[in-house]
Amino acid sequence: MRLLARIALAVAALAWVASAADTTLTWRGKKLDLAALPPELPADARVAVESFSAWAAEHDYRLDLDTSARALVVSAKDGAKWVKRAEAVLALADETFDGRAGAASNEEPSGTATASPVAWGSGARVPNTGTFVLAVVRTPKDHPALLARLAELSPYLASWAKGSTPTPGFALEEPLAGAVVLGLPENKEWNADNEFVHRAAELAFHRRFGRQPYWMLQGFAWHAEQSLCRGIYCFPYRTGFVRAGEHTGWRARLGKLWREKPEPKLTELATLRRGSFEDVAALQAWGTMAYLCEHSGPALDTAMRELHELWEKNSRRDLGGGAWERVPEYEIPVPEQEQVFLKHVPADSLARIRAWFVGT
Repeated sequence: MRLLARIALAVAALAWVASAADTTLTWRGKKLDLAALPPELPADARVAVESFSAWAAEHDYRLDLDTSARALVVSAKDGAKWVKRAEAVLALADETFDGRAGAASNEEPSGTATASPVAWGSGARVPNTGTFVLAVVRTPKDHPALLARLAELSPYLASWAKGSTPTPGFALEEPLAGAVVLGLPENKEWNADNEFVHRAAELAFHRRFGRQPYWMLQGFAWHAEQSLCRGIYCFPYRTGFVRAGEHTGWRARLGKLWREKPEPKLTELATLRRGSFEDVAALQAWGTMAYLCEHSGPALDTAMRELHELWEKNSRRDLGGGAWERVPEYEIPVPEQEQVFLKHVPADSLARIRAWFVGT
């Protein structure tokens, strides 16, 4: 029996090697050998690749890293196209936020790359590190297999992975992974390019800043859609029909909404809640973040870093004896967000946001 077991294991290993040989990994215009990754490949990217190479081989997908190795795209075809989309999102984030020297931390490998001391998807990642993984799932039939792999890497996802049904896309904070699902019959008022840009923007935002208020996360992702795709097609948590006219004209709708209103408080603008969709809240999240991204410079970056520190501190439940556990549903109260916000951005920012809404 032992001999038969060893033979079975050997056959399985040979089958994996054969299939892996057909799996393509590209980086900086070159096809890499999965069995002998180059020493200059950053450790974070190496771990991401190793976490998904067997899955890609089994399901006939390819792997493509962006130039900076901050994004790993898993797709069945058009890998170069999707990587260019990811690079455009990362470039937008780099242009928007301060800390450009540290933004592409994977670009400058220090010496010979070694295995990352932190397993991919372990939850131990610190902001501005790691390689995010974004899969372009060619058919809804591949969706359960991808979720099963994510649950293997991050066991806390097990119940979600078993009960989840295919949606146009998703993006997770931990593990730093997401997907765009092609071929869903209900995807009529939908655009795969927009979905990819939106999910890549969420992951790039998560990667850089860690946990942030939901309205800021989605506001930036819609800003990326508008900037790179000239319209919005991704509406997380929304159900029901999306009218053709809802993809554009967000600035005009905001202007109409705020033309007769006085200067807002942040508590009026930051009303989009995690796990739900509301039209006015979405408009205001996008408009507020679009203005801040275009006009706030380093102040916004500083504010978000402080918000993450605040979340990191206050989302812990003390268990006594020096032990604690994370409270996953914890959100920073909006009045506290406003205090941080007003401490860092110019004093007249809220008045300027309203003026930007109405075009004055």
